[in-house]
Amino acid sequence: MTLWQILRWVGAAVGLGALILFFALLGLDRADQLSSVLSLFFTVAGFVLAVVSHLRQQPANGPSPVARGGSIASRGSVRGSKAIDTASTSASSGWPSTGTGPSADSGSIAADGDVRDSEARRGS
Repeated sequence: MTLWQILRWVGAAVGLGALILFFALLGLDRADQLSSVLSLFFTVAGFVLAVVSHLRQQPANGPSPVARGGSIASRGSVRGSKAIDTASTSASSGWPSTGTGPSADSGSIAADGDVRDSEARRGS
């Protein structure tokens, strides 16, 4: 166990003990009322966090990338990468009609994320 984990457990135990002592000194009726109000605020805060988390999710941007004929296809950025097709002058890339992951053939690169410092060669 690391020092930070021990400090977290000690802090949690001290906080819980202080809360129990506070409610015990407050009395049962007032503690019940206060805990109901605090429960309302924590419930609303949890709902707001759930909504914000749901809204910040990144939607899928269509089907997975497909690379064909010495090309690069990526949903992320492509940096410092090149595709060389020495077999023909045209390279085709497109979106598949179905599929669950990236697909590449004939010296190509396909990725759902970033592509950096890569090279794809297609020769005759």
